[in-house]
Amino acid sequence: MTVLRIDTPAGEVRASLRAGVVDAPGLRYGTAGPDPRNSEVSMVIAGEPQTRPAAFPQRPGTLDGLLGTALSELEQREDAFTLRVQAPAGAHGLPVLFFIPGGGFTTGSGECRWYDSPDLVRTGGFVLVTVNYRLGVTGHFGSLGDPSESTKPLRDLRAALAWVRENISAFGGDPGKVTLAGDSAGAWYAYALSTDPSVRGLAAQTLLISMPRLAPLPVEVWLSHRAAVLEALGSGLETAPVPALLDAQEAARAGLRPFPFLAAESGLVPGDLVRYAASVRRIHTRALLILTTAEESAAFLRNQPRDQFSDAGVDGFIERTFQDPALAAEMLVVPGEEADAYLRMVRAATLAQFRTPALEIAAHSPVPAQVVRFDHRSKLDGAYAAHCFPLAFIFDGTDRWADSPMMVNASEVETARVTASMRELICRFLHCGVAESSRYDAGAPRSLFIDADGVRWEPVREAEVKVLR
Repeated sequence: MTVLRIDTPAGEVRASLRAGVVDAPGLRYGTAGPDPRNSEVSMVIAGEPQTRPAAFPQRPGTLDGLLGTALSELEQREDAFTLRVQAPAGAHGLPVLFFIPGGGFTTGSGECRWYDSPDLVRTGGFVLVTVNYRLGVTGHFGSLGDPSESTKPLRDLRAALAWVRENISAFGGDPGKVTLAGDSAGAWYAYALSTDPSVRGLAAQTLLISMPRLAPLPVEVWLSHRAAVLEALGSGLETAPVPALLDAQEAARAGLRPFPFLAAESGLVPGDLVRYAASVRRIHTRALLILTTAEESAAFLRNQPRDQFSDAGVDGFIERTFQDPALAAEMLVVPGEEADAYLRMVRAATLAQFRTPALEIAAHSPVPAQVVRFDHRSKLDGAYAAHCFPLAFIFDGTDRWADSPMMVNASEVETARVTASMRELICRFLHCGVAESSRYDAGAPRSLFIDADGVRWEPVREAEVKVLR
């Protein structure tokens, strides 16, 4: 390994050079001064432009049983306003993938080893940026009780994008060719930023991986969630120690709606964000790639006893969720397969929460959009093609994700095939956008499907399914 010193507009930073890849972790994209819990992030960086890799304070995530515990290896700090850059040695003018990790709005870090991707950036010919942002209680509440405090993570990410615009050329990236991407909660933020006029010019394309259908919280709901946290905390948010804040976060979460730590409706996050036919019209990037998995919701349901699911329960969910329940029920059937109530529920929830949002966005997008479904299945019992599973096939999965439960008993041959397909998809989008032949056509909808057998185009059966509002 060789140690490099790189001059950037933000200051001199250190990077390692190994096997033809430059790796610079812990790059400060901003600071929030002596009170990072409540302050606005600023690009005026006090002190060194680089620090030790870290994560914002968090507790183990609900998907650790699927993903593994790599996040626990990182130091946690309230000032972890950092990002990591990986780039091919000698890069010049390359596309940039700005990736926002997910984690249910309460966990995640761009400094995690999951995103060590030397082979990906070297063979793909692009610069990879992975980023941190404030999480959970400290990211979505503050001492004032103002809904604008709930959008601190978005402002963190906006500051990080601005840092990339000013500094990425020093690593060989082209600031005019930035793809704004994210997975899960990270995709939710990527979509919000891609439709936010104040971010115009900071990104050229958008990549959404497993974006959930989640509306910003109504202000009154956000206020009630904040009150529940304060009650569990028993003191003010501004002075409580981090462990007490995290304890209160977990205690309050049990009595709240799913994903309670989310942005509230505001000028930055309009209430119509989840009405995709309207919100996608505001998109300011020039191309859109949307990926979902066949059984996203297995990640959230597989820890429940399988025999607790019933056909009657699934049918009730379908009746409450879809405008045409009979049509939706048809979409859950795979010819030649016997699906039990658990698998039907997984597919019904996936259709409502992940697949239909992707299709709605693509159908109304004013810019070229492509839709992809990841069908490769994990060998982990009950996981199927679960939420987050594609990440292992994008970010050097055989090395960095080997201890993830979802990779148990994975076939080396299948993994290699799926990895090649996923990387070709991502790299082609970064370099070329969406080809006219791949563009989603609402009049004759088709989707790309990826599994261990390869890549294929098929008509989109779910395009007519509508979710009740």
